Amino acid sequence: CGGDAVVGGCDETCGSILELDECGVCGGDGSSCNGDTHFNISIDETGESTLFIFQDVISSLDVNDEIGIFDLNGTLDSDGNEGEILVGSGVWNGSQLSIAGIMGQDLSQFGGPILPGANSGNTMVLKVWDSSTSTEYANLNYDIDSGNGSFNGLFTVISEIYLCDIPDGECDCLGNILDECGICAGDDSSC
Repeated sequence: CGGDAVVGGCDETCGSILELDECGVCGGDGSSCNGDTHFNISIDETGESTLFIFQDVISSLDVNDEIGIFDLNGTLDSDGNEGEILVGSGVWNGSQLSIAGIMGQDLSQFGGPILPGANSGNTMVLKVWDSSTSTEYANLNYDIDSGNGSFNGLFTVISEIYLCDIPDGECDCLGNILDECGICAGDDSSC
């Protein structure tokens, strides 16, 4: 970019004025978030949730990738059946993303309904839809900065998502290992 032109649009092109629409699409018209997503939640809010915060430092996601939050043993229906259930989703736009995982509620002992959602104490399972390759990555590893990754009515802060299986002894998708200081791909000089 030369002269008075500035990189200003979401496409990081010289002189661009493109902005992210409400769906997180650069230069979009808002039409892509009208149910045209990979992870579509089919349960209603219950009034209880656990917040999962995905920090803007996550390097493995591209704009328009989708994040799905699942409970592998969540409550599926009003009969109390359990199994894998999508309880939260969001579209990555490169900024911090907060997704509320819907918690199930069993109010049957008070004459009320059983509401589907995640069960308290279960571990959150993360899936990512790579929008550029139309690929779903399932049961992903992720780094937690705060919280414990479970459905507990509180929150978990996630700083990285790994779109690969990390072999034992390695610390990332590139085959790096922890140095003596505990830094992935470090040079042992920071401890």
